Amino acid sequence: MKKENYISIKTFCERHEVGESFVYSMYEYEILQVEQEKDEGMLHVEDLPLLEKMVRLHNELDINPEGLQAIYHLLCQVENLQEEVASLKKKLDTLE
Repeated sequence: MKKENYISIKTFCERHEVGESFVYSMYEYEILQVEQEKDEGMLHVEDLPLLEKMVRLHNELDINPEGLQAIYHLLCQVENLQEEVASLKKKLDTLE
């Protein structure tokens, strides 16, 4: 595991003023991955925008972890549908 690709959960929580339990609940609800290094939880930097979005939804709209999991899965479905529409548009353009 390359250290430059990860940030500690403790550092993330201090900067975003959230408890570590929130981050671990996002892991439990399969929203992000947590790696362990020397008894310290680490987050991959690619997961940070998603986690920051979940923190905002939780803080600003008071959405609980179960609701965040539902939102995450719906966002994934929307993204997949957008990719499918783009692919179908590309196919349609080739037929015209």
